[in-house]
Amino acid sequence: MTGPFLPQGECDLQSNRVWNAIRIGIWAVAGLIVLFAVIFTVTVVALPGCSVCHDSASFQTQTHASAHANVDCVRCHASAGIPHRITYAYTLLMGQVLHLAPTNGGPNTAIPDSTCLSCHEAVMQQQVTANGLSILHAECAKGRMCTDCHSDTAHGTEVKWAKTPTMDECLDCHNTERVRSNCNMCHAPKSEQALFQSGQWAVTHGPDWKQAHGMGDLNTCVACHPANYCVRCHGIPLPHGSGFIRDHPALAFTNRADCTVCHQQSFCDSCHGLPMPHPVGFTPEHPAIVKQQGTSKCLRCHVQQDCTKCHDAHVHPGGATTPPRAVTK
Repeated sequence: MTGPFLPQGECDLQSNRVWNAIRIGIWAVAGLIVLFAVIFTVTVVALPGCSVCHDSASFQTQTHASAHANVDCVRCHASAGIPHRITYAYTLLMGQVLHLAPTNGGPNTAIPDSTCLSCHEAVMQQQVTANGLSILHAECAKGRMCTDCHSDTAHGTEVKWAKTPTMDECLDCHNTERVRSNCNMCHAPKSEQALFQSGQWAVTHGPDWKQAHGMGDLNTCVACHPANYCVRCHGIPLPHGSGFIRDHPALAFTNRADCTVCHQQSFCDSCHGLPMPHPVGFTPEHPAIVKQQGTSKCLRCHVQQDCTKCHDAHVHPGGATTPPRAVTK
């Protein structure tokens, strides 16, 4: 016997079993590494067809109907060069197949501008007119990616993050930079009625415009409407000017009905953190609110002197808001 418990033969047998298990584990790991390397290499070199996953009838229909129907998937989704193909293969295999890595990055999810411009470089050098719209990309595309406006170019409505240019986006810049907003400068001539039949304007200028027009970006209204156009109905300038937050308390007290045309009570309360204007009975209750929540919410509208001029002037034994009790002798 070797040791106090096992005979020599049994000890050797147990040791062999341990080593065999270790060898099997090593070979299994090595086999997985080789298999991964083979699959990864095939992915890098061959980049198997995207149709393996994207074979739904609707996806194929939308793709074949696009201007990129004859463009190979790899042309856009895997940039040229071995490093890019390796990156793409890694993301494809580890992220989309094995789900072991994030997929929210790289050309497989966002086509870089360089890929688009490798075929469409001319669009940055001239004004382009297509589908009734003229655009100068050199100015209008500053700070934007091609996919910000053209994400649905290759796969239509099958792209879940579909993004097309909107009138509000254009006017936001045209108004800020004081660029002309004449319709025919960018659009093929259309009737006024035709201008309101697509996009967000179909809602804000549709049959229910009285209820729906506030859903649009009010800063774009001045492209067609004079600055005082809204005052005739709302009674106050819209959109509100830069100093409106400072001045709005006086307006809210004198013309509250003008506010409630657009804003609900919860709109005021969510900003102030308290019911606004303060309800009846607020004055006796406000010390408890200040004690619990502090004065930060109060000082959004009030200055410290608002408190002191009232509290310093009322020094009754019963407190600032409670009548003093009769003094008995």
